[in-house]
Amino acid sequence: MSSVINRPFKFGADDRREFIVQDSEVAYRAINNADGSPTYLGRAKAGTLEGEEKWQIRKITYDVNDGVTAIEWPQISGLATANFAFSWTDVLTYTYS
Repeated sequence: MSSVINRPFKFGADDRREFIVQDSEVAYRAINNADGSPTYLGRAKAGTLEGEEKWQIRKITYDVNDGVTAIEWPQISGLATANFAFSWTDVLTYTYS
């Protein structure tokens, strides 16, 4: 799978396609733990439906002091990937590593 599949783009100077790298330019979703800290974060191009497999998702793990101890990515074929290839509605069903 290509690392650019479904990756959000914008048009830059001279109408050249550029990766969207600013978080202000994408849709965000989060699931927070009881302390209000995000445990799952998803982002996709604005307008992407939650059920579309066009989301980048990460899982965040914290220690007892609310410090981040790990950021993990969902797997495709047993390999973790940061590709925009997941459905936000299925966020809790993926295997993360």
